[in-house]
Amino acid sequence: MKKMAVIAGIISIAFFLVACQSSESEEQNSEPVKENPADENALNEKDEPEIDEESENKEDTEESADEMNDNDSAAYSEIQETPAYFIDTHVISTDVDFHTAFSITRDEEQQLSLEDRLEKSLKENDPSQQGILSSYADISVEWPELHLQFNEEGSQLSTTSTQSLLFNESLFGISDLYGIEEVTFFNPDGETDIIVAERKIEEPVLVENERGLTRGYYTVYDKELQSTLFLPGGELDEQVTNENGEPLSFPETVESMKKADNEGAFYSSAIVEGIEIENASLENGNATVQYTMDEEMVTESDRIVFENAMQLAALDFHASEILVINDTLKERVTYPLVDQ
Repeated sequence: MKKMAVIAGIISIAFFLVACQSSESEEQNSEPVKENPADENALNEKDEPEIDEESENKEDTEESADEMNDNDSAAYSEIQETPAYFIDTHVISTDVDFHTAFSITRDEEQQLSLEDRLEKSLKENDPSQQGILSSYADISVEWPELHLQFNEEGSQLSTTSTQSLLFNESLFGISDLYGIEEVTFFNPDGETDIIVAERKIEEPVLVENERGLTRGYYTVYDKELQSTLFLPGGELDEQVTNENGEPLSFPETVESMKKADNEGAFYSSAIVEGIEIENASLENGNATVQYTMDEEMVTESDRIVFENAMQLAALDFHASEILVINDTLKERVTYPLVDQ
């Protein structure tokens, strides 16, 4: 009996040990599996898109450049000149010849149309003794043609040979600088057959043929007027074509204006020492000239003369406007020109 009790005890102990081992095994199986941190980082890196450092740096550089350009433009004062420009002519006499010089001024108080400004310039600058245009002609424009309807003919329209030369230089020069391409002369009967200033005219006259090739303007000082006037390069045998025989472009024209080719000439360059041209261009009728100047050498008068010469040079190309950028004074000045 005692032996049976011992055996029962051993069996109970055995069951107890098996139960403990089973419980321990379940706890181990229920514990979460710890992931390797290195494996986790590898997965995260794989999921993230690759960053192109070169592209990122390029974008940053472009953004910085744009910001700098915006800042540079903002640093310049913007000036919009009045569109009302007026062209005048003046006779310059030398020991051997007469020349027709030009000037350009602007008057914001006279807001006239292009046609009215053209008529005003033609009548006020007529060099004929009797004032042919103001006395005997009605002036009208059918763009880009100028019509001169005369109400008289014969002796009233007669001039000397010198006056005839100056009359035509003024008429066609002014017309060109207002963008006119063709001039038609009508007699009192409305026909294109008339003699004006010693010249028989039977058909419309092309302005380009009358003026010839004009490129650039040079200066002459008129003591009586106490003003600087401008002579077209084509009238002075200055350079008007390039080495290929083609008419100078606008940038080439500005470059050629830096000096007068004829030594000892009575005229000078409009670009005085101390002014440096940085850039010149003409695109889609919009001209641009960018320059610097030595403020110790260049006076205010020098600067005005220079910018007036650039306006006239651009008008020879019938530009609609010219932007003159002074990098020294930080100014951007827009001069409206041929407002067709």
